[in-house]
Formats: sequence, structure tokens, C-alpha cells
Amino acid sequence: MSSQAIGIDLGTTFSAVAYVNQHNVPEIIPNAHGDRITPSVILFDNDKQIIGIEAEKNAMAYAGQVAQFIKRHMGDPGYRFNYKDKSYTAIELSSLLIKNLKEGAQKRLNQEEIKYAVITVPAYFGQKERKATIEAGERAGLKVLKIINEPTAAAVAYGLNHRGSKKRCLVYDLGGGTFDVTIIEIQDNVIRVRSTEGDPKLGGKDWDDRLMEHVINHFQETYPEEEPLNDKSILHDLRARCTSAKFDLTQRPETRIIVTYRNKPLRLTITREDFENLTKDLLERTLEKTQTALKAAKYTADEIDTVLLVGGSTRMPMVRRNIREMFKQEPSTEINPDECVALGAALTAALAAALESGKEAPIDIKTKDVAVHSLGMAAYQDGTLFNNVIIRKNTTIPFEHTVTNFANTHNGQSMMNLWMLQGDSINPLECTALGHFEFYGIPPRKSLESKISVTYRYNQNGIVELEARDIETDKVLSHRISSEKYSLHDVINDNIPAHVAIIIDCSGSMYGEALESAKVATRRFIEKNMNPNCSFAIFKTQSTKAIAGPTYDPAKLSKALNEVVAIGKSTLHRPLQAARRALKNRGSIFVIISDGYLSRAEDAQKECAKIRKTGGRIFAISVGPNPDKESIKSLCVTDEDYAEAYDTLSIKHALNNILTRIER
Repeated sequence: MSSQAIGIDLGTTFSAVAYVNQHNVPEIIPNAHGDRITPSVILFDNDKQIIGIEAEKNAMAYAGQVAQFIKRHMGDPGYRFNYKDKSYTAIELSSLLIKNLKEGAQKRLNQEEIKYAVITVPAYFGQKERKATIEAGERAGLKVLKIINEPTAAAVAYGLNHRGSKKRCLVYDLGGGTFDVTIIEIQDNVIRVRSTEGDPKLGGKDWDDRLMEHVINHFQETYPEEEPLNDKSILHDLRARCTSAKFDLTQRPETRIIVTYRNKPLRLTITREDFENLTKDLLERTLEKTQTALKAAKYTADEIDTVLLVGGSTRMPMVRRNIREMFKQEPSTEINPDECVALGAALTAALAAALESGKEAPIDIKTKDVAVHSLGMAAYQDGTLFNNVIIRKNTTIPFEHTVTNFANTHNGQSMMNLWMLQGDSINPLECTALGHFEFYGIPPRKSLESKISVTYRYNQNGIVELEARDIETDKVLSHRISSEKYSLHDVINDNIPAHVAIIIDCSGSMYGEALESAKVATRRFIEKNMNPNCSFAIFKTQSTKAIAGPTYDPAKLSKALNEVVAIGKSTLHRPLQAARRALKNRGSIFVIISDGYLSRAEDAQKECAKIRKTGGRIFAISVGPNPDKESIKSLCVTDEDYAEAYDTLSIKHALNNILTRIER
């Protein structure tokens, strides 16, 4: 690996990039303007994107063209920044920031191309945000060797000069948009995280917002007829003035904010005491998280040797004063709060690059991070859904745990599903749902005979990985995120959508009472069980598509049943194939009503196998005075999925029994 590896601190308000130089010392790479940090701001100007200080300076003049605070939207699939006829996701915007940092580093280091990077994330970022960060790096043309938690990166930068010692450190990381607090042990060359707490929606921006609200309230009291909140340009200007005032109050006891809107001026004096009273509750939230992290690490404040302040927002006097009071010591000034995360990322990148290339590591530092969220699954106990925690928060990662007590609940079941959760609460609705996962390809067996193991894993990036195996064959099962559009709330309230395909044999041998009884029974069954959470589709032999559905409209289904007449041969494999495709990936129910005199029976059996492979359940009802029972049974896994019926009443009874078994 000849290309230089870089460390990137991708921040909410500012970003930085660093590398390890020829003396094995981490060093910040200045941008094109010679600045050591770059505003995380993008200005869209026709086909160009202007990034950094120029974008920040022009935010007021081009308010609708400026994207900022992008990091707060990472992992949010609904976020879009719109400019002209194009829409940008947070991943796409972040990739532009990363690409700008990469290209600036290439010029400064005289590298033709930089291919490798470690990117930092807030410790309290979850699964979606972490994956989004990696994707943003990849879109910028980098191979992301690792993502590392920001407090851990800061500790790496600090630990470089304290190898061989033994220290207990607390990293208080208050950035522009996020907050983390991490307890770390440094012993010899090992940096071990003991606990982490945080809030991905709390940072210096929130202090700015409070000051903005205060100024706007005063303006509207002075000029009640004005609505400055509707003007993006004035809001950008006011944000810049309030951020500047916040910086002023770090050095001085008071400052003045001057705002003019529609030729109406406001001059407002803000004291440091005013500012601290406005934002007192924000600081208290960080201190509460700090106490929680100490408790999780089983430390008291007196047992902490060093407090490291990370992030530009820690320069506020209220932060340093309260930290000093809590820990009875001065916070360390050994590392630069704006740069230490990028420096630690650079050290981590150099180590990761050496490991990948098989070369000797340039420095001797090891890190052991933790899972910042408990990992669990939704499970039932006494009829109530709860969060069954598999991996506890603050477990050292990478880590995996295998659960072996899964079994199939019904005959022929070839798919198993589970809800993955992140969070500590026993209530699933108070956790973050990572997804509704479907594992498929389980060999068809009788109920409870398929034993499945599921391995839950946090990798080194704090990203969740899942693996399921069929224990008997030791085969790894394929898995996917369910395409069903329902939530855990729907599960708890029994609002899970069901999809039922009814395939009716209308070959010549079904002519007369057998077919008429099947039609009447099917119509009554649908009318009784139709609800907003259950759709039906009707297929007939000789058909390559549904004659009705999937639909929730009983009138459409009833009309279609009227058109079913007995004619020709029973080529059952065609409607089965059509039903499988129409209800694809839905774990649906397929009910076959036939007298069993099938043309190309083997093809029908193959289609049934394909349906089961994708999680479908197949039931069959033989009808008529002299059905070929063995032919119908061959479509099912066990006799329990087969029923015999002779008239309308018995067909309806068989259909109701199927529904009862599904619900059970």
C-alpha cells in the first residue's frame, strides 16, 4: 500500500484532515487557504460546489443555495437538500465535503491520489449513521479502512505522549452538533474504552440557536409587525452574528449584537451571565450524561486522572467552570480541542494501513472500543413483546454472541424473521428498530424440527452484522430486510398485513358441484375475513396472472369468482408461478383448492418448493366426489397442511381452519 492514509474528522460545523509524517508524528494538513480546519458548508453555484470558508461567508447572500449542519442528518433517509432540479441526500453532501478534504490533502502532500482513510463519527452514532459515513467516504473515492469514535480518536492523540503510563481519562466532547462523553483507561500502549454516553442532537449549534431565539424575541417585541423568521437570508446573517457573539463571550463579559431587518435596527447587549442563563439546561444535559458514563464505568469523579476537552464548544467558560467543579481539577490543555480528533484518526489510519499491507506499524498503540448501544431482538414473553438484549451496551468490540434456540413454528417453514433493536429499554417502541430481517432457505421439515442459530455481531466499526445457520446442515442462510411496510407498533397492535392467494382448479374434471362449492365457500370466507390488514388474490388454472387482487376490495374478488368456469386441463404450475410473483417476498399464504387431477404435477411441485423457499406457506384442500388425494398431498410438506372437503360447508370449514392455524 503505497498511497498515504489520512484521518478525517468529519464535523457538523468544521472538518479537519491529518496524516502521519515521515517522523511518525500526526500532523494536520492545512486547506488551500492555509487554515487547519474547514467549515462544513457547501454553496451550490450552478454546476459548481464551493466548499469551506467561501461558502460560509456567502451563506447570507445565497441562503437557499447553502447546505450546512449536514452531519445531523446522516442516516436519515427522508432528508433532502434541494437545489434547482437536483436533490441531495446527507450521504451525497458529506461525500462532497470528504472529497474536498481528500483533494486538498493530495495537493499539500504532493500525492497523485489518496485512496485510504479513517473517518471519525460521534460515539453515539447508531447503525444507520455509521453506514452512511462509510458510504460517503466510498463515494468520495476512498477505501474507508475504519471508522473510529471521536472521543476514542482524541484519546489516541493524547495517549501517543503517555505510552507506558497508567491513566484514567474522561473525554468530554462537545462539538458543533453532537455531544459524547467517554471514560478511557490508558495502560502502557493500550487505550481501552470503559463506557460511553452521548447525544447526537446536542452541540454548539444548540447554544447558537438559543441566542438566535433570544434576539428574535427581542426584535419581535420591538417590531411586532415584522416576521424575520420567514427570511432565510436574515436567519443566516443572524446565525453568523450569534456564533460570533458566542465566541466573543468566551473572552469578554459582554458583547453586542446588531441586527437590521427591513431597515429596522436592533442593538442588543448580551452579557455572559445572560448567555449562560439562556443555555443552562443544555449544559446540564451534558453533565447528566457525564455522571451516567462515570456510573457505567464504576468510577467516581475523584478517580479520574485527566479530563480531556474536545470540540470548539468546550472553550465556553461555562463548560470549563462546571467541569472544574465536578472533577476538582483543571481540564488538560495538552491537546488542541479542534484538532485532536483528526490527529487521532490519522494515527489510527496509519495503523490500519500497515495492518492491511502487512507492514510494520509506525507506532505501537492499540485501541479497544465498546458498543455504544445495546443490541437486542423483539421477542414474546407471556404474550407481550419485549426487547431481549443480546449484547449489552459498553461491551468491548468486536464482539459476537450466538443464540441457538430458534425453531420452525409450522410444517414446511422455510423462512424465519426477527426484528433487530438497538437500545436498553425493555419496551421495543423505546428502542431503535434496525430492521425486520428475513432468513430464508431453511429446508422444509415438520414443526419444531428445524433448529436455527443466529449470531449477532458488532464489528470493529460498531456496525451490526447478522448470520443465521441451519444447525443440521451447518448451512448459512440468506437474509434480507423485509419489503413489508409495517412497524413494530403494528406488530404490538396486531396490525400485521397478511396476503392470501387462493388458487382454484377450474379444469374440466371440476365441473359441477365441486367447483360451485369452492366458489361459494371462497366468497364467504373472504367476506368474513376481509380487513385492512389482509389482502386476497384469486388465481385459476390455465391463468398466468391473477383474475383479481391482491386487493382489499371484496366486491372485485366476488366479481372475479363469478367468472370462474370449468374448462380444459389443470395446469396448476402456471397460476402458482403467477401467485409467487404477485406476492413476492411477502411470506404469504397460498391455498390450493383442487380435485387433484393435475397436468404436469411435477412442475406444480417445483413451484410449491420455490414458494416455500421465499417464505410462503402452502395449504391444499381436495374437493369433489373422487379426488386424487395423493396428488394434492404431494404439494404440501406434511399431512397437517392438507384437508379434505366435499361441499360448501366443509370447504369453508377447511379454509377457516387454515386461518386459525396461521394466527396461532
